[in-house]
Amino acid sequence: MLPVILTLALIGLIMSGLMIAVAAGLASIVGGLALFGDPLGARVPMMISRFSIDRIDNFLLLAIPFFILAGRLMNTGGVTVRLFDFVAALVQPLRGGLGHANVLASFVFAGMSGSATADVVGLGAVEMKAMRAKNYPDAFSAGVTAASSLLGPVIPPSIVLIAYAVQAEQSVATLFLAAIVPGILLALAFMSWVAYQAHVQKMPEGSWPSASEVGRKAVHALLPMLTPGIILTGIYGGVFTPTEAAAVAVLYALLLTTLVYRELTWRDLLEQLKGTALDTATLMFIIAMTSAFGVIMLRLGLPQALVGLVVGISSNPTIVMFLLLIVWLLVGCFMAQTPAIIILTPILMPIASQIGLDMVHFGVVMALALTVGLLTPPVGMVLYALKKVADVPLGTLFRVSVPYVVIAIAVLCLLILVPGLVTALPYAFGLH
Repeated sequence: MLPVILTLALIGLIMSGLMIAVAAGLASIVGGLALFGDPLGARVPMMISRFSIDRIDNFLLLAIPFFILAGRLMNTGGVTVRLFDFVAALVQPLRGGLGHANVLASFVFAGMSGSATADVVGLGAVEMKAMRAKNYPDAFSAGVTAASSLLGPVIPPSIVLIAYAVQAEQSVATLFLAAIVPGILLALAFMSWVAYQAHVQKMPEGSWPSASEVGRKAVHALLPMLTPGIILTGIYGGVFTPTEAAAVAVLYALLLTTLVYRELTWRDLLEQLKGTALDTATLMFIIAMTSAFGVIMLRLGLPQALVGLVVGISSNPTIVMFLLLIVWLLVGCFMAQTPAIIILTPILMPIASQIGLDMVHFGVVMALALTVGLLTPPVGMVLYALKKVADVPLGTLFRVSVPYVVIAIAVLCLLILVPGLVTALPYAFGLH
């Protein structure tokens, strides 16, 4: 009963506006007192410190600040503008072409940053400005801009999947490969909805751009578009580890923005370094405290109780995955995906092991399900970020995001019913 009370208390504290890390820390202290006693001694603080440090003392987590910095440099150094201009030229003749360009640009940018927030703050501002210039309805533009940012945490490199890999002791390279097909399916599903909306709203078709225009924009966008290929080829070719790949991404972004495009100033670089330090410190504090909370839930017996409960309902892996999908979607409404995956992974792993779920399939589906919460109230971090950069009413953003949430859930259901969509590539490359 105590684990349930602590979990509900944690959700309540987060909903009250308290920082996630502080809320998790307070809940961990209460759980630690119940678990270890000794209210006047030092045992509880020492145990919480140990649980926290054990999780963040991991070489894999060094990839997170590097990927954050790479995304920031790309946003500041003019890469996002060139990228969007090129994909917009490719789909310009289609009805609602800039909507398709929005999704395609986010798909490519996801391979550079691994973050939905980086996508919506940097690329999202470019996309909204371009779509307004062509008189696209704000509701249509905001909906596709918000939804396309969900590709950031799914397409490798993914910060969320790195967090899962640390908690579940899985290979980052395998998880990155497993997420490619789900990311493609999600992008195609969003583009199908864009095409339908463009047809219903009778949006005008664009004209064919000249070959010289497409060629010029392709040259400008070529080097940035090589970033995902460099990262993934280096990882799977055995040239460098995922953490080293993140450092290479930063170096490549620096070369592009300073020597090639010459748009990044020293002042810009200093600002992005400060921003990266702040983002990393915040995220590591969250990972430390939520890790401690997860370990305490483990010690209090919550996973074992959940195993008994779930197996009592069904031992069919597909049915269990659908039950867990409901849990993930609900948790995603109240908690950001990285702390959620840090807390949930050690709690739910015994269930996955008990019924024989594939841990790669389990992790990718959980990461995508929690990511959907970026478009749902009351957290909806992507929508709040988009409200700032695009000046669109929050109510409108929530309303236009509903169809994309439904589409994402449909893709999740497909991934549960056909696990091979997740595991086929890792098997093909001999990584699983």
